[in-house]
Amino acid sequence: MSRVAIIDYGMGNLYSVAKAFEALHAEVVVTDDPEQIRTADRVVLPGVGAFGEGMKNLAARGLTKVLENEILCHGKPFLGICLGMQLLAREGFEHGHHEGLGWLKASVRPLDLGQSRLRKIQIGWNDVAHRPGSALFAGLQGTPSFYFVHGYHLVTDEPGSVTGVSHYGSRFVAAIQQGNIFGVQFHPEKSQESGLAILKNFLRWRPDLPSDPVMGDLPNVPETSVKARLIPTLLLEGSRLVKTVQFGLRRDVGDPVKAPMVYDAQMADELVYLDITATIEDRGVDRLEEAVRRVTGECFMPLTAGGGIRSVEDIRQLLTAGADKVSINSAAVERPALIGEAARLFGRQCLMVSIDVRTNHRRREVFTHGGRRSTGLDPVEWAKQAAAAGAGEILLTSIDREGTFRGYDIGLTKAVTEAVDIPVVASGGAGKLRDLVDAVVAGGASAVAAASLFHFRDHSPIKAKAFMKRTGIHTR
Repeated sequence: MSRVAIIDYGMGNLYSVAKAFEALHAEVVVTDDPEQIRTADRVVLPGVGAFGEGMKNLAARGLTKVLENEILCHGKPFLGICLGMQLLAREGFEHGHHEGLGWLKASVRPLDLGQSRLRKIQIGWNDVAHRPGSALFAGLQGTPSFYFVHGYHLVTDEPGSVTGVSHYGSRFVAAIQQGNIFGVQFHPEKSQESGLAILKNFLRWRPDLPSDPVMGDLPNVPETSVKARLIPTLLLEGSRLVKTVQFGLRRDVGDPVKAPMVYDAQMADELVYLDITATIEDRGVDRLEEAVRRVTGECFMPLTAGGGIRSVEDIRQLLTAGADKVSINSAAVERPALIGEAARLFGRQCLMVSIDVRTNHRRREVFTHGGRRSTGLDPVEWAKQAAAAGAGEILLTSIDREGTFRGYDIGLTKAVTEAVDIPVVASGGAGKLRDLVDAVVAGGASAVAAASLFHFRDHSPIKAKAFMKRTGIHTR
């Protein structure tokens, strides 16, 4: 049994990575203790956040020299995940210029979108073409899909070390291997079966074992349209999940852990998990954190958590518990500076701003505190302000449509998607499968969130995505 040290430097989704390796029967320690790192068989550097903050935290905990000694000098197998791979470069340009670890002759730069009209942040599933014989992709057939959340990518001077590529506006590095050093831009711990296969291959790799030769050039990665995401939404109230109608009438819909497990088995692309009474009751995120830990302990799917978030420490708490992204709403309206503070610390790719919209005196208006408090804000203008402040994604909910089965507010969705250059998730009102298609095609949404459609109709994420694919929408 391999003993895996997962580096705790205050930046990673540590819990989810640990649970994924434990599911593969590895002995896992989450640590910043040099002695624990020295006695481990393998080392993993996860990462959710900004380049400069990551390097600062590694240095502050005295981990830079320890990692160099164990990985570069002693040849211990190493895996960098997302930011953890990017930090191997000589330099990064996120929020200024920062020096990296310098293990790779590479730099980290904003995604090159070319002439496309893609969103600045890639959030979702993307295909990865891999070099034949590469150790991490052993046994994976065809062009598997993995979950990405990033706005920056690795630009390397050593193309021979690249073992996997993907495409978002232009081709970018998705995986590398340089001797005992492996890195992936995607999140294998959140990529379900394909991701677990990557981690299993990392656990199996040994430099003294024979392996298939890495042959030829990297295959071409399809320049397909971006995959639209289907996201079930779960609302936590107390110890149960509920479904509301226009943020009012509530119905019990199940267990806070069992329901996510069903969606995980049905290959949902992500999950949005919201504590809907935390802000109203002036609670913190402790109850939500507990629920997130329970869910991520059982499910290997991307999860966004929200409700009661008021500070960067609340965000850190939820990311540490296993959330991949956080959703902030009322606190962002009350103190917009929180958006920028969080983006600088954790990277904008993990920061969703939730915008709840209700018709008030014949005009659409942003409401907070579970739809109870009027703000006077225009939703389009607020979305533009949130994106400019550093939000990586917008969750746009029509309170008027929510739980009514009347379909999404396409006019609202289109107005916001045309106003911002970050992904927009349409929410509120899906009653039939065609509504999902309309939100993407007519509304321009990057993703569609739904709840009643799955709770109270004979539909599942599998059926829904199959229908979307038949209409020509590119889905996983």
